[in-house]
Amino acid sequence: MIDHDGLFKKLIQNFFPEFIELFFPDISSVLDKDSITFLPQEILTDLRKGEKKIVDILVQAKYQNEQTLFIIHIEHQSYIPKDLGERMFCYYADLYKLNGVPILPIIIFSHDVPMTKQPSSFNISVRGKSVIQFDYEVVQLNQLNWQDFANIQNPVASALMSKMQMDANERPTVKLISLQLLASLGLNSALVEQISVFIDTYLKLNTEEEEVFNSQIATIEPKQKEQVMEIVTSWMEKGLEKGREEGLEKGREEGIEIGKEIGREEGTQLGKELGKQEEAASLALLLLQSRFGDLSQSQQERIQGLSRKRLEDLIKAQLNFNSITDLKNWLARV
Repeated sequence: MIDHDGLFKKLIQNFFPEFIELFFPDISSVLDKDSITFLPQEILTDLRKGEKKIVDILVQAKYQNEQTLFIIHIEHQSYIPKDLGERMFCYYADLYKLNGVPILPIIIFSHDVPMTKQPSSFNISVRGKSVIQFDYEVVQLNQLNWQDFANIQNPVASALMSKMQMDANERPTVKLISLQLLASLGLNSALVEQISVFIDTYLKLNTEEEEVFNSQIATIEPKQKEQVMEIVTSWMEKGLEKGREEGLEKGREEGIEIGKEIGREEGTQLGKELGKQEEAASLALLLLQSRFGDLSQSQQERIQGLSRKRLEDLIKAQLNFNSITDLKNWLARV
């Protein structure tokens, strides 16, 4: 089961200024970035309904050249609660009582359906007279077109394109463009991994889509192709490792699924190993052919005849190959 809240909270916490810049540029332009402080999660109690709610994200900040603090309250929703507007109003009232500073409430909707635009206000009226008019900001991802974000140099854009509007046949393209954008940002390996896992979680391709994805990778500029392949290879290596250790959770077909099937069919101990030699060979061939095109029959047979240990070495070594000559030289040494 996907931990939607965990993925979104981690993304926003690690890239909060970039999130505000992407969706609220008017606030970002005057926000004092050095004043940003994440507050402890508040547990709010609804006595009327007998419910407790942990607020998702609270950020304290101030505007440039001002001393007055304010709070940005962000809630993520992967579905649509019927009383969400009322809840946001109650959260605001409770948080204002606790902190006594202005609060900017934001909801991020990540659901796929329905596509209808969600409300951004809560109203209470008495005999036709408006008593409460409470407005909040809404970022509804399925109302946004991925193409509008494809050229924005922002890590949050590279992640969230995976949840925006796209045609079914665009999924491999969106995944590749998201990874190209990610590779161009110059982030450290830990942050690249976080966003790439986010992308792969929400754009997990089927076999046919993987073929389209791999054919598209072969057409991009060589340096960028190498960067994208390094991310893809990292997924597969981590998938193999996870398959070896758990043999359970479903993941990428070329990685985690191998370990899972081995764990199911041949027992836990075998599931903790690299996997069947022929499966590891298939993975190595897939990676090499994605980078260098079809291999010769003799090269394919040579790779298929390698031991599992050598195949694991080859999967790692191919990251540093610049041409098919590097593969030939590597095979000649083993």
